[in-house]
Amino acid sequence: MICVNINFPTRIMRRFADRGACWVVLLLFGVVGLGGCTGGNLHPEITVMQEDQGYAPAAIDHAVDRFLGDWRAGSGSGAGGGVGGGGSTPAYRTQRSLETAFGIRARQQLDPRWQLEGVIRGGRGQGRHFLPHGAGIFKDPITIAADTRFAEAEAAITHRLGPGFLPEAMPGSVSVSAGLGVRQVHSRMRINSALLAIDASHRQRLEFAKLSAQYHLPLARGAGELALFAEARGHGRDSGTLRGGARLILSLSRPR
Repeated sequence: MICVNINFPTRIMRRFADRGACWVVLLLFGVVGLGGCTGGNLHPEITVMQEDQGYAPAAIDHAVDRFLGDWRAGSGSGAGGGVGGGGSTPAYRTQRSLETAFGIRARQQLDPRWQLEGVIRGGRGQGRHFLPHGAGIFKDPITIAADTRFAEAEAAITHRLGPGFLPEAMPGSVSVSAGLGVRQVHSRMRINSALLAIDASHRQRLEFAKLSAQYHLPLARGAGELALFAEARGHGRDSGTLRGGARLILSLSRPR
């Protein structure tokens, strides 16, 4: 799986992510959470996926500032990398990214194919970013190792596609979903160069809109499901992140 940066063709996701997605998430999660508590629809989950790279531009800027001081004063605009990050963000590319998260998912069934879902999760990510042209007056390549910790809340509406969507011999089912969320990130960026090494910490809040597709494989005896997924996230700018992963969703109440 490769984490790439994409341009979203629609303005709707950017508009939702810009205009207070966190309030919508809190409202929807409250509704879904109440339904989950009364209906036994709470599901612990474990997810392994590529990082949400929305933190990277601002965190890299902060780390480079610690490294070079106020280098932007005479630098003019530079080329951004990753998911954007403004005109002065040094050009970079992400060489490696992975995150692991643990969470609780609440589901409220609307009809056999439609449901509302709310998730609270937290976890840790690790990434490696490479600045091939350096930053500011320092033109030698720079490597930045990122260690992130995050907590997020997300609400989505999910549609399960009909049985005829997959070949009869293929087990499981497919669903698509759209949602909004907010993530709190604490990142530690370690710069290693020929001159010196610097650690820089940065905190930020990321509001996002997402579209995703999931392939669900049920576990034996109603224990839950394994979901393989691809997800596109927008963070209120002109670009976003496409990533993939696997999620183990357990069931607290099994059918008898």
